[in-house]
Amino acid sequence: MKNCKICRFSKVCNDLPGICILFQYLAVVVVIVSIGILFVTQEILV
Repeated sequence: MKNCKICRFSKVCNDLPGICILFQYLAVVVVIVSIGILFVTQEILV
């Protein structure tokens, strides 16, 4: 259950270790979405 290195909420991770994997995917999705929004807004502005 101590595979959770990224997760700061150690108590939550100990109960639900899958949350850490979820956070990793969530971070990737947030980055992709933000880049996509930046690209779209630049295309519209230009």
